Parts: sequence; structure tokens; C-alpha cells
Amino acid sequence: MRRANRGAAASAVVFLGLAACVVARADDPPLPAALSADQKANLLKFLKDNERPDRYVPKGAKFVDTPPPEKDLDLTATKDRPLRQFTVQITPHRPVPDQETVTRADVYFYRPNPEKGKPGITVKNTIDLATGKPVGEPEVLTKAHTPVSREEVAEAVAVAREKVPAVKQLYEAHPDAVRWEYLQMKINRRSERFEPGDRVVRFVFTATPAEGQPAPEPVCVLVNITKDTVTRDDR
Repeated sequence: MRRANRGAAASAVVFLGLAACVVARADDPPLPAALSADQKANLLKFLKDNERPDRYVPKGAKFVDTPPPEKDLDLTATKDRPLRQFTVQITPHRPVPDQETVTRADVYFYRPNPEKGKPGITVKNTIDLATGKPVGEPEVLTKAHTPVSREEVAEAVAVAREKVPAVKQLYEAHPDAVRWEYLQMKINRRSERFEPGDRVVRFVFTATPAEGQPAPEPVCVLVNITKDTVTRDDR
């Protein structure tokens, strides 16, 4: 369980992400510690070479579950509307009995739908760590519950600060003492606020009071990253 300088909240949760109040650079993704220096260098080269996709759905990709809508299959990046992509997970393959060295890793990208409010896709690539080249065709998943990226978390915090008066007031009253924790929620059923495919994060904002002062009440919010909406969650 990862924390934002403090403990993490407890609720219905599927993924806990890296919650740091100072978010790491987007071009400096965390790499598995078990990889060698050469493997990390090859993996970073693959990430660098593929950081700006030219197509929403990779050409020749395999569809693991439900394919994206047909109108999305040929979406391409343009100067006015580049495609966004986040590195959300890197998973080395398990070593096999006769080969103890890990030779491959799966890299998962999340691509938001260019049409705001629509669910995005997860793109999985298997990488040969000796070369940094993909093995086989990429896979596309539309129902995978992949973790939110550091960039998405940072954007969600900004949305909460902008749109929730209580969060804004907390930052104004304690500019250097606000801390937050988050849980990524899995949306299985359609409701008034959410539907399957929405990337929803629950935040708890708190602040360390000055000596002798009472602690402010925590502020709980739900940020729907997919639809760019935020609501209080005072349950």
C-alpha cells in the first residue's frame, strides 16, 4: 500500500497507486528493481521510442476482450489533437526453471479516448529486455482495470483543488501542510455518476495543523478522471 507522505485510506479498492505530493517526471517511469542496468536501458529506449503514439489503436493489434468501437479503430494523432498515453505498469515475466534470468517484460500503456468522457484503452506490449524490441503484436484491452498513472493522479488533484471549495480552502489555510491519500475505484455498474470504464479515484485531503491548533476535518472527494468531474464523498 503506497502513501502520500502518510497512511492510506481504507475503502472498496482494487488498485493503490503511487501517491506522492511531488509527482515524478513523466519521462522518468519507475522500472523494476530486479532488472539489470542494460535491461533497464533497453526498456527505457522502448518507452522513449513509443511515448507519442500516432494511432489510438495500434495497427495489427490483437483484441483480448471486447474490441473498441469501429469508429475508434482508425483514429490518428494530429497536430491539433495529439493522442495521450500513460505508462501505468511494467511487469517482468517470471523466470523459468532452466532460465533464471528474466528476459521479457510486459509494458502496459493507458490511452484516454480522444473524445472526452468516453472510456480509453489499455495497450500491452511484451518486450525483449536484451534488445528493447517488442515481441509479437501489441494487445488491446478495453475492460482491463489498469492502475492510474502518476500524471493522471496529479491532474485529478488539480481538478479537486479547482472544483471543490473545501479542498481549495484547505490549501489556502494550510498551504505547506496539505497531504492527500488516494484509492483507485473499480466501477462495475452504471450509476448516476459513473459507468464501467470510468477511471475514478477517491481522495482524502488532510493537513497537519500548527502546534496547539486543532486538526482540520478531512475532505473526501471522488474524481472521475474520464469525465473530468468531481463530487464530495462524505460517507
